[in-house]
Amino acid sequence: MLLKKGLCVVALFSSLTFACEPECRRGVARAFSDFYAPVVKDTVSQLQTTLRSSLFDGNPLPEQVSNVVPEKDLKDQVLAVVSNTLDEFGNRVAEKPLQQGIFSVMFSEKDPFKGDCNRPPRRLTRNMPPAGESWTLEECAKMDFICGNPPSICYHLEMVKERIIGRIKSQLTDHATFDDGLLVHSLVQGIKRSVHTVLTHYGAGSMADNVHVMDYANGLVSNTIRSLNLWINNDVKSLCDGSTSQSSHCTGWDSEIKTEILRWP
Repeated sequence: MLLKKGLCVVALFSSLTFACEPECRRGVARAFSDFYAPVVKDTVSQLQTTLRSSLFDGNPLPEQVSNVVPEKDLKDQVLAVVSNTLDEFGNRVAEKPLQQGIFSVMFSEKDPFKGDCNRPPRRLTRNMPPAGESWTLEECAKMDFICGNPPSICYHLEMVKERIIGRIKSQLTDHATFDDGLLVHSLVQGIKRSVHTVLTHYGAGSMADNVHVMDYANGLVSNTIRSLNLWINNDVKSLCDGSTSQSSHCTGWDSEIKTEILRWP
């Protein structure tokens, strides 16, 4: 009787799925994050170019202000704050939030890479490679349904990339369009603060509440929001779409990421 139970346990164990476990999932998400971080930073750099060229459009410095503050100093300060804000934003969203978003679209949301990889007709002849060895590209090519092992992720690489690009677009759009979005809030507050800083530097801090100063600052904010909308509808929307303007970091690393995926047991 004990022998029979033991054989049943062995049989059950041999059919179990050796899936991409938490450490594997985090490692794979981190690997994709490393490749997509430069894409995010390139996209934020495009916004920086747009803002530098349009921030002051149709918004001349009021005479009441230019009589006290050199226009060049004010513009230089505003541009410096915008540049620093975008650099900080690009670095921030390209790190933990990016990796978390990638993890979610791969392993927690619709059609996650989880579950039994051995259901009939079984594609592979082994549950996992021996210690110290990787899965092979041949096994990647056979694993044509979504389940929990690395070859399945490898086989569905294009699907995974589409999911990740979709999440990046969603994250950047949220930050740039909602009133409490990180990017909108940081830029608006930074611009207003920079105007006040320059006024204070030239002994005109009391002018911060002057209607002409407020109109000027609000004009900068309006141009910023307009630039953000253009950025979302053009650069973010076309992210890694295969066009000539896409980031050079969007492609050229399939073989590297497959190697990284397949090295996990």
